[in-house]
Amino acid sequence: MRRADRKLRPLAPLFLLGVLGVLIAGVLSSCQPDVAHPGSAATGPKTQRPLTLTDVPTIRIRLNSHPLSTQALATSGGYRLWAGGKKISESRSPISQLVVRRSGGLWQLNSLSASGNDVVLEPLSGFVGFGQTWYRGSIRLLPVGTDDFFAINHVDLESYLAGVLSKELYPNWSSETYRALAVAARTFALYHMKTSGPGHDFDVGDDQASQVYGGRSGETDRAWEAVRKTHGLILCFGPSGGEQIFMAQYSASCGGNVNPAYVIRDAPDIQPVQGGQKCDDCRRCSHYRWPTVRISKAEIARALAQAYPAAVDPGGVSTIRVLSQTPSGRAVWIDVTGPSGKATRLRAEDLRLALLRYGPPEAKALYSMNCRINNVGSAIEFADGKGFGHGVGICQWGAQGKAERGMGWEEILQFYYPGAKRMHAY
Repeated sequence: MRRADRKLRPLAPLFLLGVLGVLIAGVLSSCQPDVAHPGSAATGPKTQRPLTLTDVPTIRIRLNSHPLSTQALATSGGYRLWAGGKKISESRSPISQLVVRRSGGLWQLNSLSASGNDVVLEPLSGFVGFGQTWYRGSIRLLPVGTDDFFAINHVDLESYLAGVLSKELYPNWSSETYRALAVAARTFALYHMKTSGPGHDFDVGDDQASQVYGGRSGETDRAWEAVRKTHGLILCFGPSGGEQIFMAQYSASCGGNVNPAYVIRDAPDIQPVQGGQKCDDCRRCSHYRWPTVRISKAEIARALAQAYPAAVDPGGVSTIRVLSQTPSGRAVWIDVTGPSGKATRLRAEDLRLALLRYGPPEAKALYSMNCRINNVGSAIEFADGKGFGHGVGICQWGAQGKAERGMGWEEILQFYYPGAKRMHAY
């Protein structure tokens, strides 16, 4: 997920996208009917049950997509420092800089040396710093081999969302757009907490492969207003008493047609993610339409060889053929054939992701796969491009356009996820 027109950030490893793509919807037994808000068409109790921060689950966000060997941390107030579950330092004063290194299976923490399967920096008050960004909650460092580590931010889900919305939306956009995205983003996060999270040391990443997250440094008043207004609300689908949470994805601009989820993953065939809605409210996005992108077949072959080294014809790329399309004409499955006749079958979106990660600079202008794919001599042309991103779920520019036309956040959600129910997860 990304804010529309934001410069593309480096993609997380493709294996993460693959993991997300094969997840199935999990049952959310704690769903409760949404209450009626002023101006809402929702039915249910007229008073909202008391909710406190203790109701809110903790989410784990991985802050670096590639392992680190050294990193500077800090706190704005007192702290506790743990290694392998043992407290090794505590102070009521902030730590201005904690340089963490890992070497030979040991942690180097400024002048301290410690063993253990993790390091946790826990603020007693205030925030914890990682690089140039401040975060709520704690930072847990997990080893990768003997010399590297990943950093995981443990924080309550509502605070996480406040650090997401301002990175995914423009600051002057409507409160209705913010509230709609708050519900979708909470649904996306909790879905991964309940499905992929239990088998991993983190639930989501901090970049566009999950949701862009700016921590405490990224929070704004408008983001917090949307989070508080929609506290605990998520989207579910199914008969009364058997509702299931689903992956509520979103992108910058659908380019005129909301896409079904199967364009990017093996998705359950449920109404909220079937797509097909006409959406012209994203016309103000600068990438609503974009010019032809031409990439040499040699460059495409190099990118695919890095993304799928065992699958692609080592002789290169001869042709790309579209095998299936959505009703609106967006390519879904393609065959990439080499000179030997060996064909590699891919989702069209996987080709785009491979080119964004490993391809030439011109691939950055391939804003979606909602385009015509033409074989032209030694190159492939991506023509008549529409939209920015995968186009599944909420179209951020479209949601803003709808808000400007007077639609409320509940209506926006119902348009992009038809048939979905707003439920209280907590």
